[in-house]
Amino acid sequence: MKKLLLFAGFMMLAAPAQAAFLPSYDPEVTADQVMAVKDYNHDGKIDAAEFEQVASHQFDKIDTNGDGFISGEEMYAKRYAGRSEMNIKTPEVRAQMINSIMKRWDSNKDRQISRDEKLESVRNEFMRIDRDLDHTITRQELVTFWELRLADLKKSQTDSDSKD
Repeated sequence: MKKLLLFAGFMMLAAPAQAAFLPSYDPEVTADQVMAVKDYNHDGKIDAAEFEQVASHQFDKIDTNGDGFISGEEMYAKRYAGRSEMNIKTPEVRAQMINSIMKRWDSNKDRQISRDEKLESVRNEFMRIDRDLDHTITRQELVTFWELRLADLKKSQTDSDSKD
């Protein structure tokens, strides 16, 4: 279940070019899964500290060599290892996906993701989800976020298909 939840969190990172690789998901189920993992005190909402705590824990798990940074290879391995439903076997696709990961997370362009870079991105994500700006995320805000994300992915898929 943790792998599924980690995947749900990382789905937000997917670039439009990757939309064809992403499986469909249910925003209601995803919201429930996120709440189960990130609402540590079980009060029905996620505050910024809870949200960042999960991100920090994920950072530590992804940083397999323990150097305090996540490389594109480490992030790729965590996100896509063993995912047989995705056609990511070619070096070209792998390189494209790693570049997309780094473009999204590596704000200083040094080809590695620091904890600060990860947490800054997580803080921005928190603000995008917290639609009423009350510094907490509710289940309904998560559902809305994932519904919008799913709509964006479908639009991206349609746009990509129409260009082919």
